[in-house]
Amino acid sequence: MGTWFMSIVEEMVLKVRVGKRFTITIPKEVREKLGIKEGDELDLILTDNGIVLKKPVSLIEFIDSIKPVGSIRVFLEERDREENVEVERAEELTK
Repeated sequence: MGTWFMSIVEEMVLKVRVGKRFTITIPKEVREKLGIKEGDELDLILTDNGIVLKKPVSLIEFIDSIKPVGSIRVFLEERDREENVEVERAEELTK
């Protein structure tokens, strides 16, 4: 199993009961805090001590979370501009 890291901003321990067909209900306060909606997929991570349910982060959310916020997006935009200049120069040289 791969390595993963979890940061705990605010620890919240809640008890849930295992229901029929081994289902659990995620408490409302947790769903609201994490923005979990019906039909969302969660990652279930098996650890030595139990299981962790984790809401996956989209690539855009991950990029936007890097500090300073938006720095990766700025870098990628600059790289796109540089690539356009390189393509234009290559076209001029091959005329």
